[in-house]
Amino acid sequence: MSALRSAVTGVALLAATALGTTALASASHLSDSQYIAAAHCQGLFDSHALGAADASGINSLMKSEGAVRTSDVLDRADEARNEAKSSANRAGSLMKTQLVSERDGACEVWARAGGSTMASGGQ
Repeated sequence: MSALRSAVTGVALLAATALGTTALASASHLSDSQYIAAAHCQGLFDSHALGAADASGINSLMKSEGAVRTSDVLDRADEARNEAKSSANRAGSLMKTQLVSERDGACEVWARAGGSTMASGGQ
């Protein structure tokens, strides 16, 4: 059942990411659902089991966006982050490959958004 839940979460993340890419270009803040999807990705970036990845962009995004969230959204984001990291840490080789692809593919939109936030925040 956990694998099915992870698959459903992955599909939901891809959908949110596809919708979020356009929204990131035009909005100064993420919606709550985009924030939770980004938290899922942050969990993948944070997992050492998936190999090294530069998480500075997504960490910056989550820090700046977290400041404007309600406690229930922060709780759901923490749950998504922890579940993604835990799934990555427990994953077998095939699932790790899929999670690395997700982290390095669909999740890059959040990492790049955080990188541009860092760049624009210093000006």
